[in-house]
Amino acid sequence: MNNLPASGSAALERARIALASADFPNAFASATDALAAEPNSIEARVLRLNAALKLERWQDAIPDLEKLIAAQPHQTKLRRGLAVCWLRIGNAFKAQGDSASSEQSYRKAVDEDPRNFDALYNLGSLILESGRAAEAAPLLQQVVDAVPDDLTAAIRLAEADVAIGQDGHATTLLTRVAAQSPGRERLQRCCELLVQAGSLEAAKTLARDLIPDQPSTAPWARQFCRQLRTGGDLEGSRNLLDLLRRQTTDSSELLRIDLADALGLPSLYADRNHLDAVRADFLARLDRFVDTYTPQHLAARLPTPDALSWDNFYLAYQGENDRVPQTRFGEWLARSMPVVAPVFAVPRSRTSVPRPRVAIVSSRLHECTVGSYFASWIEWLGNGDWELILVHVGSFRDQVTERLARSADGELTLDGTTAENADKLHALRADLILYPELGMDYRTLALAAQRLAPCQACAWGHPVTSGLPTIDTFISCAEMEPPDATDHYCEQLLTLPGIGTRYLSPRIPVAGSRAELGLPARGTLYLVPQSLFKLHPDNDNVFVDIAKNDPHARLVLFEGIDRGVLRIFRSRLSRTMQAAGMKIEDCVRFLPMRSRSDYLRINQACDVMLDSLHWSGGNTTLDALHSRLPVVTCPGRFMRGRQSMAMLQRIDCAELIADSPPQLAALAVNVANDHSRRKKINDRIDARLAGLAQSDKPLHILEKVLRQILA
Repeated sequence: MNNLPASGSAALERARIALASADFPNAFASATDALAAEPNSIEARVLRLNAALKLERWQDAIPDLEKLIAAQPHQTKLRRGLAVCWLRIGNAFKAQGDSASSEQSYRKAVDEDPRNFDALYNLGSLILESGRAAEAAPLLQQVVDAVPDDLTAAIRLAEADVAIGQDGHATTLLTRVAAQSPGRERLQRCCELLVQAGSLEAAKTLARDLIPDQPSTAPWARQFCRQLRTGGDLEGSRNLLDLLRRQTTDSSELLRIDLADALGLPSLYADRNHLDAVRADFLARLDRFVDTYTPQHLAARLPTPDALSWDNFYLAYQGENDRVPQTRFGEWLARSMPVVAPVFAVPRSRTSVPRPRVAIVSSRLHECTVGSYFASWIEWLGNGDWELILVHVGSFRDQVTERLARSADGELTLDGTTAENADKLHALRADLILYPELGMDYRTLALAAQRLAPCQACAWGHPVTSGLPTIDTFISCAEMEPPDATDHYCEQLLTLPGIGTRYLSPRIPVAGSRAELGLPARGTLYLVPQSLFKLHPDNDNVFVDIAKNDPHARLVLFEGIDRGVLRIFRSRLSRTMQAAGMKIEDCVRFLPMRSRSDYLRINQACDVMLDSLHWSGGNTTLDALHSRLPVVTCPGRFMRGRQSMAMLQRIDCAELIADSPPQLAALAVNVANDHSRRKKINDRIDARLAGLAQSDKPLHILEKVLRQILA
């Protein structure tokens, strides 16, 4: 300090006074002036550091901390301070959505102070959220070991354990957390994770204690019952719903419970007999429910429109004709909505205008199958003689959403109650409402069950009849439909050529090695890309036949996000393979969910894509073809099992279509092991794929179909 020039001394004194009087901006500025006069002034640097910390200017504090540490390397307090700065910077990056910078900052915090457990926890959580559970678990374990009372960290560690298959350790952690009565939300999370860890009885016991003690827990309890069903415990779900029913007298809540009890379905089945039994029970329960909840019954109790919201999403994966049950439910829903929301009971008539207003209503106008399929519809109609309004059910948006918005004349976001959403949609005064994927989202189905426009149509984004008398037309693809297609729909069926659209083709990345992608280094790779709940039990014998006929076969599947579903599927396939004298570990590789680019690289690294029975690939088949991966298929009875067939016929690859499941297995083995044949097939794919995926003809016909609907 004594070596400071006069100007530096004055600046230093100003900094002292400003800091003492909590004038941190002036303290920082004056200390900076002092350092400009004498860069080696320790006091000036400490004053500026303290001012920066008070101002939460973490980036500005770091250089001063680093210089002070260099001068005093054994000052652990300084290193702890530096770690706190990096922690705060990491938090800011995370709030901005910059995960990479956030992770880098947290790592620097931990490097400076390995006992900064906030940084360790945040780093572990961030890595876990990015899908790298195996990397996250040791970090979170350090926090739990050091701070045993940190229940939030314990629950996070249990999440990581479940993700990497350490179910026993996860159960131990969750049981310990639950025993400490951590509050309702944490107890609920414990229940959910116990189900994923396979500890169903412990989860249900905890839930049974929660339901009577926490009357406000009903919405969570119904969702938890759904998780039980998805995980295969249909009886456990119904038992808890019965307990929940006895706790409430609210008419809307009772209706929600009875809907879930009557129509709830598992996502997977132990075998074909189990599937048949569940379906028969569903049909009987559906009839009883509809007969009980008549319009007169509803009028006497007047539940909210939201209480009627339901979708039979999992029904479509049973492989049967769903027209009868869908119509039974759809007619009930359409009859019931005007009782509880009578404002729209009388539809308005269409006005004759030269530029009809079309509202496209969806919860999936983003990067997904629906976005890839129907983006061109939006862009084509938006540039034509239509007034196009995009109606988003829910507020999620991404780059595809923003791209599509540029083609629309307007947008509307529906994120309120069913009544509020219906009111806004009705107020658009659309001439035609078009639902691309009706049946995947209960919120959208509740809107479609009401007559909110003179003409209403849906498309094959969810390729099964809506069952709704309020939907006039189902738009499908002619070449994907069987000869008896009209028997599968309650709506008028109108069709488009080819794949019905100009596909939003993916950008194919540079190929990766098997090792980089986590694939087996040796063997023939058969890609089975469909979600596990789409894999009907009939597929299991195809997998077994492939493994029998190709000793080097490795079936590549994806784990999905629900551990319960994975557990059921693995157990089912394991039993089938054991009965054939094989071990699932020898011929099946389950991969964690991947980014879009890595998923396409996996396609490139495999030898053949094996299409699934009853529910064929749509987006997955197009991704495979764009990746030059041959697809073998066996068409089913319904459109949803015939999409790959139609695509292969269009690109002159009919040789990849089998007549039966045993032939499908034999064909897959032949193609996967015949490099010369695959080369010829890929040459045909290269030559014809653009004609399949990028044709404008379906869009021209789409306009004619929409005019026909309006007429």
